[in-house]
Amino acid sequence: MKNCFYIPRILVPGKERKNWCAIACDRYRNERSYWESETASRGAEPSALDFILPEARLGENDEEEILRMREEAYAALENDYLEKLVRGWVLTERRTPMGIRRGIVGAIDLECFSYGGEEGQVRSLQGAPEELVRHYLSQRANVPIEMPHIMVLYDDPKDRAVNFLLKEDLEELYDYPVAGGAVKGYFLTEEIAEDTANLLLSRAQNFYVVEGVAAAEAAKLHWQKVKAGISKGQMGRHPARFMLAEFVNLSDGAVDLQPVHRLVKETEAEAFCDFFAKKFKCERKGNCLTLKIPFGRESVRTVDEAIGEFLRADGGRAEYIYGEDRLKKFAAEEGCAGVVMPRPKKETFLKEIRDGGLFPAYSVCIGGADGARYYIEAREISYD
Repeated sequence: MKNCFYIPRILVPGKERKNWCAIACDRYRNERSYWESETASRGAEPSALDFILPEARLGENDEEEILRMREEAYAALENDYLEKLVRGWVLTERRTPMGIRRGIVGAIDLECFSYGGEEGQVRSLQGAPEELVRHYLSQRANVPIEMPHIMVLYDDPKDRAVNFLLKEDLEELYDYPVAGGAVKGYFLTEEIAEDTANLLLSRAQNFYVVEGVAAAEAAKLHWQKVKAGISKGQMGRHPARFMLAEFVNLSDGAVDLQPVHRLVKETEAEAFCDFFAKKFKCERKGNCLTLKIPFGRESVRTVDEAIGEFLRADGGRAEYIYGEDRLKKFAAEEGCAGVVMPRPKKETFLKEIRDGGLFPAYSVCIGGADGARYYIEAREISYD
């Protein structure tokens, strides 16, 4: 099997920066107040918030925000807010209500990554809106570091790679409190990272980008553009060729697969509920409809088609909500209609993704609202 991995020099915040990390920018996309509160709580102290643009604020001052992120990235590199490690990877331990979820932060060779339903050793699991891909492409082309929220699934029931790492004496890099628990990081030397990569390659046939799909697609598009303008000799280790991501094992009991729910706004909730209940087997409580159908590529597609049919006829818009409790809260407080999507079952989910094909955008996530990856590690992606 082709080696789709790369061992880079990862950037991490200095150990004194206890208020550094921030949750993935696609979370709380319906709650600007969450991000305003997060920004206010950091004050002038440098943090990961300096290098991201929450999706809740997209479409306002995007160009200015990307220029700000670019300046902040150069300031972080020049002022040593971020420490560049020697070549290696990072083992993460995320303490959650489901247990300790372990992940391996390494780099993917974008030559091995495909999206849009194409076959590939590393491939997107679900679609991504074009406008979101365009935003991340602009960000990748202008900001000299990446700080990803990309998470990649693989499956190894015996968890050989992680069990191998747990036997090693690893240097602790960080320990941060986060929503619902905490996250620790341990450094994997280049030699240990190589052994880990070999274990992953020997046990997993494919790797699936499940979180940060739009950012991953943008990374591939950016690399294709860079690649077209450089010589073959420059291609081997050009920093734009690689993409930082966290790999998590689907068989890990703490990997909590959840659906992304639908919130139908700016329309008559009662009319939508009547329309939807005639098309799908579901249970209604208030303005929330809980689907009683199995999770799958086709079921998500048909739900989205039905919502689209209603919106074209009656107006309104649909939003994507992480976490069932938050969906019910919005539906109750805003008078909207919520669709509680069915929960994936790991066994059937794995079979379906192995059969190939792309899930619709916002089909599945890891850990709901608070279980997403936190921004901590980074990597330089240009020679500027």
